Amino acid sequence: MTIHLATRDRIKWFLFPGLNLHARQRNRVLSGNFRSPQNGETRIVLDAGCGNGMLSYQSYLRGNRVVGVSIKAEEIDRNRRLFQGFLKVPETSLRFDHANLYDLQSFHMEFDEIICSEVLEHIVDDRRVCEGFWSSLKPGGVLHLCCPNADHPDNRAMELDNHESGGHVRPGYTLESYRALLEPIGFRIERVMGLGGPVRQWCNKRITRAQMVAGLPLGLLVFFPLWPFSWLDWVEPKVPLSLYVRAIKAH
Repeated sequence: MTIHLATRDRIKWFLFPGLNLHARQRNRVLSGNFRSPQNGETRIVLDAGCGNGMLSYQSYLRGNRVVGVSIKAEEIDRNRRLFQGFLKVPETSLRFDHANLYDLQSFHMEFDEIICSEVLEHIVDDRRVCEGFWSSLKPGGVLHLCCPNADHPDNRAMELDNHESGGHVRPGYTLESYRALLEPIGFRIERVMGLGGPVRQWCNKRITRAQMVAGLPLGLLVFFPLWPFSWLDWVEPKVPLSLYVRAIKAH
């Protein structure tokens, strides 16, 4: 049976941002660090590696003009269909473009904030990309960076992708490696937060496994009873799955 596109979009929006419990936490927690325009100013935000557009949308809801970019053309097409086609969000306020983060200078734009969530661990030349972030930010601009915690055992055990073909090229970052990467460029880290504790990870693994075995229907059957338990990890975990830093373009 074929599901009508409008019905599929309604289902997608009802479940948005999806069944991944870690993504849901990032959607809530990271967006709480985003800034809003003040006194009628116009603020422009880049979501570098926008995925399903959840953080782009959160920044847009705060009154910013947002550009979400991805190297994956299919992500851009899906986001345009959901946000412009289904939700009727104007492209002048929230737009999605196909782009490579190695080529940010081709945008010829300056941004007040850059969001980069669960992306940099897929990129070999992370310094080059972060230098591009630096060049693209206005003075005093903010970089919101969230990546896997390299000290988490699940991240350490992951098989690495040495060819930058979509997998993780490194297990992630620690606060020390974030500093080694960002501070020589000129960023100042002003906030650090760990996300994703053991209960959330335990639940998320079972949801993901159910989806892999039998798709969305079984995933939903596992998701709804387990979702409430993920809130037991509200306190910042001792060994988080991901590390978020908010860094300022200091000079």
